[in-house]
Amino acid sequence: MAGLTQQQVDERIRAGQVNVNENPNTRTVKQIILKNTLTFFNFINVVLLVLVLVAGSYKNAMFVTIIVINTVIGVIQELRAKKILDSLAILTASKARVIRDNQQMSIPTDELVLGDLIFLKAGDQIPADAVVLKGTLEVNESLLTGESDILVKKEEAQLFSGSVITSGQAYCQVIHVGKENYAAKITSEAKEFKRHNSELRNSLNKILKVISIMIVPLGIALFAKQYFLVHDTFQNSVVNTVAGMLGMIPEGLILLTSVALTLGSIRLAQQKTLVQELYCIETLARVDVLCLDKTGTITEGSMCVERVEDLNMLEADWTTEKAMGNLMRVLQDDNATFQAMKKYFKADQSFHLHHVIPFSSDRKYSGAVFEEQGTFLVGAVQFLFPEGQEELKERCGHAAAEGLRVLVLAYSPVMSQENEIPKDLVPCALILITDVIREEAPDTLAYFDSQGVDLKVISGDDPVTVAAIARRAGLKHADQYVDAVTLKTMEQIEEAVGIYSVFGRVTPQQKKMMVQALKKQGHTVAMTGDGVNDVLALKESDCSVAMASGSDAAKNIANVVLLESNFAVMPQIVNEGRRVVNNIRMAASMFLIKTIFSVSLSILTVFFGVAYPFEPIQMSLISACAVGIPTFLLNQESNYEKIDNTFLRHVFMNAFPTAITITFCVFTIMQVCQHVYASTTMLSTACVLVTGWSYMTALKKVYSPMNLYRSIVIGGMQVLFFGAALCFQGILEFKALEFGLIVQVFVLMALSPMIIDAITYALEKGRQMWTKKKIKI
Repeated sequence: MAGLTQQQVDERIRAGQVNVNENPNTRTVKQIILKNTLTFFNFINVVLLVLVLVAGSYKNAMFVTIIVINTVIGVIQELRAKKILDSLAILTASKARVIRDNQQMSIPTDELVLGDLIFLKAGDQIPADAVVLKGTLEVNESLLTGESDILVKKEEAQLFSGSVITSGQAYCQVIHVGKENYAAKITSEAKEFKRHNSELRNSLNKILKVISIMIVPLGIALFAKQYFLVHDTFQNSVVNTVAGMLGMIPEGLILLTSVALTLGSIRLAQQKTLVQELYCIETLARVDVLCLDKTGTITEGSMCVERVEDLNMLEADWTTEKAMGNLMRVLQDDNATFQAMKKYFKADQSFHLHHVIPFSSDRKYSGAVFEEQGTFLVGAVQFLFPEGQEELKERCGHAAAEGLRVLVLAYSPVMSQENEIPKDLVPCALILITDVIREEAPDTLAYFDSQGVDLKVISGDDPVTVAAIARRAGLKHADQYVDAVTLKTMEQIEEAVGIYSVFGRVTPQQKKMMVQALKKQGHTVAMTGDGVNDVLALKESDCSVAMASGSDAAKNIANVVLLESNFAVMPQIVNEGRRVVNNIRMAASMFLIKTIFSVSLSILTVFFGVAYPFEPIQMSLISACAVGIPTFLLNQESNYEKIDNTFLRHVFMNAFPTAITITFCVFTIMQVCQHVYASTTMLSTACVLVTGWSYMTALKKVYSPMNLYRSIVIGGMQVLFFGAALCFQGILEFKALEFGLIVQVFVLMALSPMIIDAITYALEKGRQMWTKKKIKI
């Protein structure tokens, strides 16, 4: 088979018949720019800018500077992350073995063209719709159809892109490319990462949804009150309304979240970890159950034959070495077990092949049928001999208890048809293989145990062997193991995942069911794996982690890919997630203070006030010194505290007391100024000073306990805020306060920390009483 010529390839490229990836894992430059600029709140900001300019208050248009800076920073950070992640993605990009000009070569799957001749084998994810020309494959199409049955594909059978080869090998011809592929027509889910549920994203969306609903009606009401009822000037009405609406917009919150996640992915990239879904950093930090595939995670994935024990149960004119040598010659398996046997047994060519029985993770055995000899199979004793051979099973059990993987060489003079087990099968020898445990595995397992993460080791091997290896690796409760063959129903699996820590002889479908059972019980589940048999479970988990050395199918479906296949970086991923969530949670509290007090003050102004007491430029000073700059600087801290599923409650508990305190203080000043001083400039001056002071108190409370860095940042912001208020009085529309108002300002400044503490205490007590009441119910 010669394949296409280079001239034919060039013609197809010019015709656009190329297998272009329709679902890249990173956005294009155009998408990044549009995503950061064309937002609902940016649209509101543009409208507010136009209103301020129409009103002729040009200095109050300075708020747009902060918006532009925010947008530019967001674009730059995402472009920076895109460059790094795209360069890393090249290392894990799916490759296809293609035959061109009579030569086999490996090329990226998005360089395939229509009519290409490709070679597929076990572990590959089919890169494009194709038809089998020569060979036989067993295919799992569950990523497309949801059905987990293994389908046999012989010559002239059609293969669908996104399906996974579980066994066999074949030469195939590409019949569809790009968006013409079957997978592209029905869904992009099979080939791109799954966007898992994120509490952080959901919480932020809830906040933004509420603000989006309230901001326009409140803005209209503020303007109508001041212009039509109070009969103030158009300019004053517009300026005060814009100030109120600006306060409601958490303009830097989404930027800060995006930048924090982006920087997190960059830091992980430096640790040779490719993040394919930004929010999975947060999800992994919340994980309370981690499911580990034994091979490639707690073991290196390499194995060696320790010894061979002949059973001498039949007389034959061939030896174990001869039979295994012939099997090694004809079998095309490419797993660690096969490689270990291939190193141990030298290839032999004395038997004439009739047909191969390829390995399948569902069958748990492989073999071959030889003319004039019969059938030779190698696999687990329980699958080759589901009934009988109790003494042999007991012997294998003792070896497995030592941490050895035990395979049985079995023979039958009957020539097996297709792939079924033939009659008169007799065990001939035991092949004892050992795993090499990763050097860093004990420390990594100990870390997760110390963090309260429940570890589940899931493997297709003998449960006794897996338990012994897990014990050597330092897994707690390694003696609590179960044979998944005994788990027949979903109910049994749900019960088992709550009891056992080690699961052996697990099929791919059972792995998926175990993840589903854990999620049903309220757990946040992460799954690590590297093989085709892990794909279903990886796709089902809340956060999936694949090894770069694993199969294309596993890497394509995973949220995170460990580029050096180093399990030891997992704690760093968890810590990065905690850092991101903890910092965003504190920053969100500061942004929400401004939103809550702006909304509350707007409502009070509509019903009881005359005019909103701030101007846009004054809100910009508060936003910059009390929210934007300090949260950006403090977001660089390393905060690795454990997180829970109470993001929104934490943010609200931090923000609400300060927001209500600011509302109370400002409304008090409003009432005094309206009835005593009748000066809007003094009103604004007093309100800005009290608000700034309360915000600084909130910074110290939210970012407690204080350390040197936090003290420097918050102290610097206090100096900057009051320094700007002193030096730029004209621009900020400040006016010297009369003595009575000065006294009121100082009294409110003194009272505000106590009011904040009192409201916090009341909320906490209320929460505790509510929790106790729910428990009693």
